[in-house]
This record gives sequence, structure tokens and C-alpha cells, in this order.
Amino acid sequence: MQPLIAMALPSADEQILRSMQALEPRADAKAVQPGEVIFRAGERGDCLYGVLEGQVRIHWGDAEGSQTELLGPGRCFGEGALVQAGDHTRHNTAIAEQPTRLLTMNREVFLFAMEALPMFGLELLASLERRLQNMGQSATR
Repeated sequence: MQPLIAMALPSADEQILRSMQALEPRADAKAVQPGEVIFRAGERGDCLYGVLEGQVRIHWGDAEGSQTELLGPGRCFGEGALVQAGDHTRHNTAIAEQPTRLLTMNREVFLFAMEALPMFGLELLASLERRLQNMGQSATR
């Protein structure tokens, strides 16, 4: 009998990014430089971002009490812009930490993904849940 080989399953974020690439295979990646602001808290948001290369720091709160997340390749952010209909206001600020390439998904493609790829919504929820857990753990340290 052959031994079973354990294979690592892709994370929810990696699955979301793969779905984004599959749905828009000809989409150009957005290049951002270190220190470049991707979006600011209070701005209108209209897309989800997936990190192809580089790192993005997400700042929550004001400058003094700001909690941050560092997101690398395979991670996604900006989901609120897709799940809230109408004018969505960003609640955080995203800044590139390194030379970074981002893939974007607008609401129209998101709604198509929700219909065509039933697991997409669950992957999005799993990604958000993991980020919330990580933020809660870092806040209690």
C-alpha cells in the first residue's frame, strides 16, 4: 500500500486570488511603490485587492491608536467595497511596504463570482474571519 502524501490546501485568500485571476485572465496588475497609498480611510471604495507580489500594510484607526496588518502575496483586502451596495467608505488605509503588484476585482465581477463560483463567498468569509481573529489576538497582546 502506498503512503498517503499530505498536500497543503490553498488558503481562502489564495483561492480568492485564483478566482480573481480566472475571472479576469487579461486584467493588468496595478504596480505600486513603497510608501504609495493604495486607499485612505474615508475615501470611496469600489474594489477588492489581491496581493500578487510585495507587501501592503493596512492601518486601522487614527495615527496614535492605529492597529496594523501586514499582508503579503496571496492575501486580499478591501472586501467591504464589494459587499456594501452603493457608496462604500473605506474604514482603513492601505499603503505599499515594498514594490507591490495588485490584482483588483470590481462589484460587477464579484457578483458574477458569487453566482458562478459558490465557494467564492465562503472563501471570502473565511478570509475575513481569519483577519478578524488575527487582529483580536494582536490587540490583546
